[in-house]
Order: sequence, then C-alpha cells, then structure tokens
Amino acid sequence: MGRRVVIEGGLLGTEEGAFRADLVIEGERIAAITLDASDIDADERIDARGKLVVPGGVDVHTHFKDPGDPPTEGFYHGSLGAIAGGITTVVEMPQATPTSSEGAHIRQKRAVGEQHSIVDFALWGGAVNQDLEKIDEMIDEGIVALKSFMAGSSPGFPAATDDTLLAVFRRVAEVGIPYGLHAENDDLLEAGIARLKAQGRKDPMAHAESRPPIVEIEAIHRAIFFAEQTGGHAYICHCSTAGGLELVKAAKARGVPVSVETCPQYLALDEEDLRRLGPFGRCAPPLRARDEVEGVWRYVADGTVDVISSDHCGYTIESKEAGLDDIWQAPLGLSGIQTMYPIVLDDMLHQRGLDVGTFVRLSASNPARIFSLYPRKGTLQPGADADVVIYDTEREWTVHGEDMLHRNKWTPFEGRVVRSRVVRTIIRGRTVYQDDGAPMVTGEPGTGRFLPRGYGRMRD
Repeated sequence: MGRRVVIEGGLLGTEEGAFRADLVIEGERIAAITLDASDIDADERIDARGKLVVPGGVDVHTHFKDPGDPPTEGFYHGSLGAIAGGITTVVEMPQATPTSSEGAHIRQKRAVGEQHSIVDFALWGGAVNQDLEKIDEMIDEGIVALKSFMAGSSPGFPAATDDTLLAVFRRVAEVGIPYGLHAENDDLLEAGIARLKAQGRKDPMAHAESRPPIVEIEAIHRAIFFAEQTGGHAYICHCSTAGGLELVKAAKARGVPVSVETCPQYLALDEEDLRRLGPFGRCAPPLRARDEVEGVWRYVADGTVDVISSDHCGYTIESKEAGLDDIWQAPLGLSGIQTMYPIVLDDMLHQRGLDVGTFVRLSASNPARIFSLYPRKGTLQPGADADVVIYDTEREWTVHGEDMLHRNKWTPFEGRVVRSRVVRTIIRGRTVYQDDGAPMVTGEPGTGRFLPRGYGRMRD
C-alpha cells in the first residue's frame, strides 16, 4: 500500500451530480469514497470543506507542438498551464516537426513527452494522405485516435482527400478508435479567402466572413456520411455552429457513431471579440455571431456536445502581432488551456444553471471514454487513477496574460472576471499544483505517463 491521502469535507462531483463525501487515495489510485473518513489513518489530510472535488480534466485537443519550435509551447510549459487549469491528462495533436504521421514520429513524440510532461498524455496520429502502412505503424505504437483536416492546415498537414477519408474511416472501424476531423469545406474556404482578399479586405471581420457557418456545416454533413457508410467513429473537432450540432444530434438518433467537441472560444467569445482582439482572436473555425454562441450552449445543455476541450495553440505574441494590420498574416489558434475549465465551470454553474454532472461529463468522463482512457481516467470511482481537481467555485479572479503559466503570456480572455478557481491539482496521488492565495507548482517534468490505447482497461 502506498501513501494514503484523505480529501475530506468536499462536494464530490460525478457524472450523476454532486454529494458531500470524503475521498481516500492510496498510492496512485482512489481507494474509497466514504461519508466520514475521520477515523482513517492518513499521511496527509486535505481540507476541502466548501470546495468542489472533481475528476481531473481530460483535454483531448492540445497543440504543444513538441518536438518542434520551442517558443510555440512544448510539453513542459503546456503542462504548467494544464495543471493550473484543472487538467491532468491531455491527448496531444500530431502537429510537430515533423508531423506525427508514422510510427517513428510517434516514438519520438512519446519520448519527448516522457522527458518533459507533468501531465499524463496520450497521442493522436496524423492522417495526411500517406499510405495505410504508416497509419498501421502509428496504431501499433499505441495512438488513441487519428486526425485529418478536411481543409488544408499547413504544408505538413494538407487537406485529406475523399479517398483518404474513406480509407481511414474503414480502418478505424476495424480498430475501434475515433477519427478526428477538422470539419471545414476546403473549396468554400479557399474561395472565401480569395474573394475577401480580392476586395482588399484585411480587417479582422474578413476572417470570419471568409468562413461562414456553411463551410463547417457542409463538412460535418460529409463526415457523418462517411461514418454512417463505414461504421467508423467520426469525432468532430471544435464545432462552432448550431447547424453542425443539429446534424450530429440527428445522426446520433440514427445510431451513427459520431461524437462532437466544442471549445471555450465558441462558448465565451463571439465575433465582437474578434473585432476587438484582432489577430489575437483569429482561430479556425472563426469566432461566431452571438446567436450561434447561444445555439452551441443549447446543444451543450441537451447533451449533444460530448466534450469541451481547449484546442490550445500557444503562438508567440510576436507571431500574432504580425496580423495587426493584415489579419491574414496572423496564425490560426488561441491559447486557452489554463482558463478553459474555470471559465466553463463559472458559466455552467453561475450563468447557465447547469449542474456539476454536466461539467464532469464534458470535461472528464466523456473524453476519457471516447479515447479509451476510462475508467482509469475521468472518474473518482475506486480503482481509478487518483487524478483529482479541487475548485473553489466562489473564488473570483481576473484573467491576465502575465499570470498564465504556459509559455507565451497572452490570452483572448484578458480582463475577464471568473468565479471558479483551481486550488489544487492531483495527478496519480501527487499534488502537482496548489493555490492557497499564491499559485505553487510542485509537479516535476518527466513525471507524466504515456497512455497507450486501451489504458483505461489496464490493471497496472
């Protein structure tokens, strides 16, 4: 038996809701949930009275871009932002140098993560129109999902051809893993950009106007069609439109294997913020009109949205500033790993009237299930990894870029007052972050564990 920790007096959050109980941790695992642990001997007792105790967040959409250009992020600095934001596990996207698109790249990325990460991590593999043999190499290395862009992203990540989409959907149907898709129609997208540039438009709203909702909705429709025809699991990344979510809802009702995520930028920001933020609000899909934001919230509330993840892209301030006078020069992506779950929890509990169970499902249980990490991750049930986050849901704080622990000190949520604060993060029984008034990191690089496909059912 390992070191015993008792978290006492807290409100425990589960998929079903919240209740007052004590949590007992032994070594790296949760040992028990009990109404009163006062008579249990412990090496450490954590007072969680008046606090919310939930499973550690599972962020399945991060871009640490490691190995690669260090100023973008990296596993270490990305981990710092994660633990301060209530995240204990990430599923890292394949963008790196080189793009993770064959077995050797996955081995390299795993090695970098094992050297630098504080949080536990699993890996996506990139499906970039390569031979299926390369896909199988990555599957053999333990990736938990495959990812393609339906619209081109970069020279290392071109738009997937329909032939690639069909072949990969068939393969994931055989293996039983999700196929993540950046769902935007490439032809409509490129035509929209060309049209706006021909008009001489360089302002922030030109970006949004070049990628209207139909660009996303059509691609989601096509992804669902492939999933329905092949039985492969479509995972729609960063959905920003009510129309796209309605397609997913209808597909689920037909029994199509499809899951969908949205991100904090499509819940807490809108196109007016794009006007204000300029290049620091440029992402893909773009920030949407307020009525779309409200529509996305409706599908969060009714259970259509399965996952909320960050799509964290830690670009440098200098690279973003390149778009101040010409929006097309700014890279696509926002930082958000540290602010995501406190903002979402604040909105759910204090603004939208949603319950703790909804938060736990979208931040932990659902992503862990979809990516084969459950029940080791995403739950507080006995036997699970002791990944625990304690929130003070009444503590207010103001978001400032200079306070972010990730590498580049900017945030699109600058100045927002948030009523929910991470006060302790525990990974496999070890406190890695706490904030009793002053943030303190106690986690060390290289302690994060690689999580291969099927980790959730592994005994050791």
